[in-house]
Amino acid sequence: MPNHPNTDSQNESVYPDEEDWQIAFEPFEGHPYAALQLGFHLTELKRLIEGAKRLEALSAIDLAIDSLFEHSDFRNVSRELFLTAIQGRLSPDIEDLIRQLGIRI
Repeated sequence: MPNHPNTDSQNESVYPDEEDWQIAFEPFEGHPYAALQLGFHLTELKRLIEGAKRLEALSAIDLAIDSLFEHSDFRNVSRELFLTAIQGRLSPDIEDLIRQLGIRI
């Protein structure tokens, strides 16, 4: 299996560490207003979670995931496959098939 810095990480936590966030936010380089907007959204999610409004927070996260799907290569294949991939539940055989389809994971 290829060496992939994100999936081959020695970090045992399921939560993103600082390096993961730096990678995730690379597209914001040169887009300070978009970074500020995302900061507002993350702060609102944090507020909802802290205020025990977990269902509203989960709904907001689901909307974000749906929006990310539209920007992924999976939009040409399957929403269910996208959800399986982001949940980390792809089998090695399915990962190979996805790569053969030209989708980067």
